[in-house]
Amino acid sequence: MRKNSWILTGSAVVLVTASALTRFSLHPALHQVPDDTRTTFRFEGSATLLNPAALEAGDFSKAFLADLPVVLDRSVEVRDTSGRTAVVSDGVVLRGRDGTELNSSEDVWAVDRRDLTERPVPAGSGAEEHEGLVISWPLEPERRDYRFWDTGTRKAVPARYDRTESVSGREAYVYVVEADGALADPSTAKALPPALPRQVVAGLAAALPADRRPDAAVLAALPETVPLTYTSTTERRAWVDADTGLSLDGALHQTVLARTTGGNGPVTLFPVTDVSVRGAEASVEKQADEAATTARLLWLVSTGGPIGLLVLGLLLGLLALRGARRRTGDRDGDGDGDRRTGTAPSAEPQTPQPR
Repeated sequence: MRKNSWILTGSAVVLVTASALTRFSLHPALHQVPDDTRTTFRFEGSATLLNPAALEAGDFSKAFLADLPVVLDRSVEVRDTSGRTAVVSDGVVLRGRDGTELNSSEDVWAVDRRDLTERPVPAGSGAEEHEGLVISWPLEPERRDYRFWDTGTRKAVPARYDRTESVSGREAYVYVVEADGALADPSTAKALPPALPRQVVAGLAAALPADRRPDAAVLAALPETVPLTYTSTTERRAWVDADTGLSLDGALHQTVLARTTGGNGPVTLFPVTDVSVRGAEASVEKQADEAATTARLLWLVSTGGPIGLLVLGLLLGLLALRGARRRTGDRDGDGDGDRRTGTAPSAEPQTPQPR
């Protein structure tokens, strides 16, 4: 019996220790951006873009690819991790529905593996400095505003909590991000001309719908070579899983406009890009399934597993204690019985012995 008691006690200690390790060691290790993260989310929608082939041919009647059906794939891949820091590649590819690549970009960020905010850039990583969120949302999102890094203007702007909705059966927080300002995205800016001949600018303006054309008198007053600047305007909406921080759905409307300075101030000339997309149904469903699986795993290692191990450990401890008390009681009972045997008269009648 003594051996069994020791076994129960040892098992109880092991289970209680395992409960603590699961909650305070395993859970934090799992509740962060994995070092093998590689995901792609697809958006669908339309875009209005400049038509390089028509511009090269001087055919301004076809200068714009208007309301072109497009897909936008955003791929996030962890390149390296060190402690709380993950170096992440953030790539975007815009394609026509026929698969033709229209444009692409790639950024590298250093982010915190739990709250997804900026981290010091590791030497040699090639990551860019930024502030706030940039690739996704904290693993434990809250109903509050955050700071979000706008890649078009390269500045931090508010990500405003707007409401709570259901997405594919998952509770989601909806955040709205709005940014506008001078275009600062180097991958986009370097592909745009710093100036164009006035004849080209007028031809592009003439190809626009009448309500979007700059005033003819303003165009006529421009110099022969028109200096250009560019602005970026972005509106994002993100539907973020309330339990895991995974992005379930998203919407993006981004425009880049060419401008110049006229006699009375800035003049908007023509759009360079105008992209409006929303999460594809298949990607939304995939993210919802992933969020459900992740939420179950996190519950298991943070709550269900530790509580189960703790309860089982306590039960074994109680069994060990009960066994120890029983052995103590048995020893006390055996001593009383020996004393009674030596003093108490027999209950059976005695048969007289013949003399």
